[in-house]
Amino acid sequence: MEKVNKVKKYAEAYRNLLNIEYYFCLGYKGKGYEVRIHFSKEEFHHLEGIGQLRDLKIHSESGNITFDMSLAGKILEDEMAKSSFYQSGHVQYKVDYLYLLERIFDEDNIVFRFRKSVKGSGRIEAELFLNSELEDNQFFVYLDMIEGSADEYYCRSFVANPEFDRTQGQIKLTTLWKEKINLETGERTVLYKYKDFSPDQLKK
Repeated sequence: MEKVNKVKKYAEAYRNLLNIEYYFCLGYKGKGYEVRIHFSKEEFHHLEGIGQLRDLKIHSESGNITFDMSLAGKILEDEMAKSSFYQSGHVQYKVDYLYLLERIFDEDNIVFRFRKSVKGSGRIEAELFLNSELEDNQFFVYLDMIEGSADEYYCRSFVANPEFDRTQGQIKLTTLWKEKINLETGERTVLYKYKDFSPDQLKK
């Protein structure tokens, strides 16, 4: 039986998110925040771990190119595994679990404000992160603000099953509203709301 190309399969799953926006209303100590999360081909490069494989040629390709290559089946897990950074950078976890990204956003998750100063935060640059547990695995999606925007974010990094508790010492935000918006059709689906809250009640 032909071996499944995970990278291609998960690129196809990620493609479903390119026309999706997630809209959050968050609260902390009486102040409200709007967060709009968008997805682009460029970020797949880092979310799938390709950007960490510094000893492979594909590392230096642009995100748009590596996403298209992944969709075309031209990037194979076996080739990625030849990198000395594949195991040490936990890239295998990204390859194994990135297909769950949409479910991580759709289902229960906790949003934190990211404090880089906390021990163990590493070199990740982010404003926020989501923590979610699915299929007995822990996932963290780090979000950074799109330059020049007040409330638009993109996925900066994806971490599965870290070796330590990444929520320790971080600031937990209250999710008041979570909505999934199809940018092509305009369809809106409310995934969560706190009691009778509606976005027009948000106090910034």
